[in-house]
Amino acid sequence: MAKPVTNKTAARNLAILSLLTAPWVGFLALALKPNPRQMWSQRWPTITFVGLYQLALRKCVEIHGLEHLPTSGPVILAGNHTNKTALDAMLIGSKILVERGRLAKFVSRSDPPDRMLKHFLRLMGSTDGVILPIQKGATTETIIQFLRKPEAFGREQAILGIFPAGHADADLEAQMKRTWHKSAAVASCETGAPIVPFHIDGLPYEWGPVDMLKAASRTVVSGKAFNFKIKLGPAIVPTPGETDYVQLTERIRQAVLQLAR
Repeated sequence: MAKPVTNKTAARNLAILSLLTAPWVGFLALALKPNPRQMWSQRWPTITFVGLYQLALRKCVEIHGLEHLPTSGPVILAGNHTNKTALDAMLIGSKILVERGRLAKFVSRSDPPDRMLKHFLRLMGSTDGVILPIQKGATTETIIQFLRKPEAFGREQAILGIFPAGHADADLEAQMKRTWHKSAAVASCETGAPIVPFHIDGLPYEWGPVDMLKAASRTVVSGKAFNFKIKLGPAIVPTPGETDYVQLTERIRQAVLQLAR
């Protein structure tokens, strides 16, 4: 018995048909659709990833607790890091972009060992890009500037993603044993931005851009190639004047651990 054709299925079929008839035009239209004004200013790696997400990868991503993400004002997303090439950040950002029409910005190292990743980060790390590169002695101040004045970074709302552990790990236990950085806590206390904790799983640690491209192809042909789950928890709001960054960081860690259960 044939499956009923839903509006989403019809829209995806139409998108695929447009790609077959006018590949680049159709692909660009898919990538720009969530927020044309903001997406138009992005460099090609971001546009390509969002296009792939719209075409195929969105079937592999699910989110729970989206109601905890404020619809206005600055917000910090803080949680575990599972993929060594930061594809988890790209998937989270793409999901929020499609669901809310807002382009998030994730803090990331500026000097990965892989040459291709270094090139991508350079392209995506511009002022209005999706990456905020770590700069020794200046990262926290840039984070605060972004949260206070998102318009200076080409944003309507400041949504900042941080992986407090600073490194990706294949399992949560290893992630929890690391010393978590206090930048999210400091930025939250300085700006009053709530911290929304998240827990993610379902994306292989070793995957890189080529693996994601293969997964997108498999998903189009035979169904979703992986199952990436995002869980958002209730916002953590610092009390006025709070300066105990260690204690606030521990609250974030415990919230992420609770979401994992």
